[in-house]
Amino acid sequence: MKINNIILILLVALVGLSCQSIKDGLSGKKSENSDEFLVQKKSPLVLPPKFLELPQPKDKDEENIQLEEEIDIEKILSIKSQTISETNKSNKTAEDFVLKNIKNN
Repeated sequence: MKINNIILILLVALVGLSCQSIKDGLSGKKSENSDEFLVQKKSPLVLPPKFLELPQPKDKDEENIQLEEEIDIEKILSIKSQTISETNKSNKTAEDFVLKNIKNN
């Protein structure tokens, strides 16, 4: 029993001392992290040269042009949807014509 206890104590000590963090904590050794104090000094912040200048307001003409373009796009889309619906109507009439001819024969 005494030999087993001694071996167990030696194994625990060996495992404990093999861990670097436990070893540093038990020895009371100071950490040597000097990177925290090696901060590069930066120059003070500077405002950009045109920071205080206000932007020029947009012309009403530019806004009107954009609105006109949007309206034109909407018109084009509505024309396309109308042509699609007209082709669907024409297809239905052709189908109706064929069906009427079949029923008559």
